[in-house]
Amino acid sequence: MLEMLLEWPVTIGAVGATVAIATGYAWMQTGHKPLLLSAIAVSVVTAALVILSVLIDTDQEILRRYVYQTAAELESNQHQKVIDKIHPRASETLQDARLRLPQIQFTSARIKSIHEIRITRHRTGAQATITMNAYIEASYFDRQGRAPRWVQLTLEQSDGRWLMVDFQQRDPHYQMLNEEGRTRLNRINGL
Repeated sequence: MLEMLLEWPVTIGAVGATVAIATGYAWMQTGHKPLLLSAIAVSVVTAALVILSVLIDTDQEILRRYVYQTAAELESNQHQKVIDKIHPRASETLQDARLRLPQIQFTSARIKSIHEIRITRHRTGAQATITMNAYIEASYFDRQGRAPRWVQLTLEQSDGRWLMVDFQQRDPHYQMLNEEGRTRLNRINGL
């Protein structure tokens, strides 16, 4: 709950300001001192929460920045920076991508929307699954292509850094399928 509050400073400010103004207006109409003290307290708490939400980066905010930064590194063909973000024990799919990445020249790599960032914590560390839609334009040797993609990226926290451990991509409509449709499509594609 606290992490969710820290991600929305504008909402915190708007709700706090509304309550403070309403309480202040009630004090002006009635003259009751407790209403004035309530308006002041709500204003102070709102200001403190807004300041905290701006100063503290939640894991969701860090991961959102991580994804956008990685897309920017792909687009500018900074392959080694992206390779350095791949976990040594990454999935076979990601290990294969690590080997092919230096031969790919990107002209565009954009995150269109992030659907979900799910973080789970274990005794051994944290793991995050990020589901998003992306758009890629690239050339691989003499072949060029562009495609919108549904992407699911799995990361693990290792020594304070988030590293990629798995990667899946599908056509963008995959996100709109129900569980049965996804299962059928995965079976058809041999996944």
